[in-house]
Amino acid sequence: MTGDARTLEERFGWKAIGFENHMEYFVTERNCTEKPRLLPFAFLMAIACLSSLGVSARFWFADGRSMQRLVDYQSVKHLPPPSVQQSLRCLTAYVHRLTEHSSGRDLAIWENWTQWLVGQFYSPMLRTQNPRWIVSGGKGDCSERAAVLQDLLGCHGIESRFVGLGGHVVLEAQTETGTWVLDPDYGITMDLGIEQLQRQAPGHVAAKLVGHGMTGASTIEYERLIRTEQDNIQLDWNAPLSPRLKRLEEFCEIAFWLVPAVSWLFVAWNIRPSRD
Repeated sequence: MTGDARTLEERFGWKAIGFENHMEYFVTERNCTEKPRLLPFAFLMAIACLSSLGVSARFWFADGRSMQRLVDYQSVKHLPPPSVQQSLRCLTAYVHRLTEHSSGRDLAIWENWTQWLVGQFYSPMLRTQNPRWIVSGGKGDCSERAAVLQDLLGCHGIESRFVGLGGHVVLEAQTETGTWVLDPDYGITMDLGIEQLQRQAPGHVAAKLVGHGMTGASTIEYERLIRTEQDNIQLDWNAPLSPRLKRLEEFCEIAFWLVPAVSWLFVAWNIRPSRD
């Protein structure tokens, strides 16, 4: 019996315990180790499902008018311009028609849930500099409409920069013939730069604006904005209105797609069968 027990122990890992008239065999405990888990499985599943729902919501809640504006916007970006001067006028008028002025348009949760979530703790992130979302919503303030125009100008190889005028924001465009002032919020273009306009005789700017169809009272107010020294700033050429916020927004867009993908990878890693 001892030889048989030794054979069983060597072959199967069984140990033999002898009693007076009989022998019992039992299986030894194996040293099994569970796979380490970085996060609880239920928490991973919740993140994966909720983030995937956020991605799906972008397509579920997109209406036909928004998609039509985006398709039209993309086609305009790739149209060959007849000339630089005509491009400046046509693109400024196009952004003015495509969007309407609004100062209260916040990013919706279904557009980018990661940016919306960050915006609950840092309110500037609830606004967007992304021309795609501005065009999709069809609304924006003066700076957001200028961001759309800057994006179009960049696609046509025209340099531009933001200029602040007493709280109002316009674009300056640099061309071979000189500097232009472009204001998509009012739908006007002027073939002079800000500094040149400020050196004009009083009433000259208002007269030019009347030629663009503005009324007398509006022209006087606009000329006052041109000549103001309050909040009169010029950013670098082709620079965004807020580089820091734009980087944060780009990070949120990456996270929008990356979080569900990584979450499902961790879920798959947790449920894969373990090896003995």
